[in-house]
Formats: sequence, C-alpha cells, structure tokens
Amino acid sequence: MKLLEMNVPAREEFSLPLRMAVAGICALHDVPVDVLEDLRSAVDESCDLLLNQDYKAQCLTLICEMQEGSLHLALSAGRCGNQQAENPADADMAKLIIGSLVKKVDLEQDENGVHTVRMILPGRV
Repeated sequence: MKLLEMNVPAREEFSLPLRMAVAGICALHDVPVDVLEDLRSAVDESCDLLLNQDYKAQCLTLICEMQEGSLHLALSAGRCGNQQAENPADADMAKLIIGSLVKKVDLEQDENGVHTVRMILPGRV
C-alpha cells in the first residue's frame, strides 16, 4: 500500500469507519495490536478535535501512507462557512493526548482553528 485516502461526512459516528480503515492499514504493515489500539484512540481524539472547532466541518479526510518504515496519517476537516455555537475544543490538550499515543503529532491551524492533524508512528515496531 502506497497511499490510502478516505472521505467521510463530518459527523461523530463516522469516526468508526476511519478507525476501521486505520486498523486495516496497521494489519497490512504488521503493527502490533497495542500500537494499533493507541492509534485508533488517536484517530478518535483527532476526530473530536476537528469536529469541535470555530467553523463547522463538512467532511473528514483520512490520508495514510507508509514512508521510510513509518506510517504517516493526516486527518483533515473540510470546512463549510457556518460558524458553530459551541466552544472550540482545546487544541493544546488534544495534542498532548494524541502525542502520548503516537510517535509524533502536528496540528495545522489558522485563525479559525485546527484543520489538520498529522501523526507518525513506526511501521513495524
């Protein structure tokens, strides 16, 4: 597998297909079960963060790619123009939680909040 891209509606219940896709990718690359469970939790936390920003998300896009022995994942939110009434999620707290589950995490954000979560973990650990 070189690259997997998956788009789902930006709703909480669609974190399950994203988690399942990540589990399949991990199985293809012999990622141990404990690492897989951490990554699935990181995907859940990332979805929660992206769905709770200043502007409502229209879709979520997951991109997975194996590069130089490491699995690279990017989960991003395609935004629509509607502002949400809720308070945005705490990006710093989410980064700490996700960072405790994967090798490396970066949040991409602009004046409207976080729009992409990038994660890296070793392929065969």
